[in-house]
Amino acid sequence: MSTETEIVSYIPPQLYQRVEQFKEQQSLNSIADAVNVILEDYFGLHSYQTPTDKTLTTMVEDLSGEVSDLKSQSQLQQQNFSDRLNQSSNTNSQGDLLDRKQLAERLGVDQTAIAQHETDGKEFVEWSKSKDPAQIAWRYAGANLFRRV
Repeated sequence: MSTETEIVSYIPPQLYQRVEQFKEQQSLNSIADAVNVILEDYFGLHSYQTPTDKTLTTMVEDLSGEVSDLKSQSQLQQQNFSDRLNQSSNTNSQGDLLDRKQLAERLGVDQTAIAQHETDGKEFVEWSKSKDPAQIAWRYAGANLFRRV
């Protein structure tokens, strides 16, 4: 527990004006705070928070808020991208883009069979063509999506 000791002093008006200026320059709340800062500085006891420290604290708080905003924007963009992909695969009348489940149904195979072959490149294209009822070849497009070749 910290205890404070009171000091009463009378100082010349020009010295008081300088302390008042210091208080304003440092954005301190009172003359007592200004005197404490001056004494702490004189004796090398820097336990006060300088305006620079206050500015840094404010900057960190602002940046933290901006990071949160960016995270929210990123999540919204990812959701929009996902929605657009789903929309394009749902509205695509020729079936140019299918997800793994849709392709498995089209080829008449289990989804695990698709997963086993999807990264085989040219072999997958030939395999999918041999399974497709219309002899259409498919290529893995990433993100569990397949594009008509």
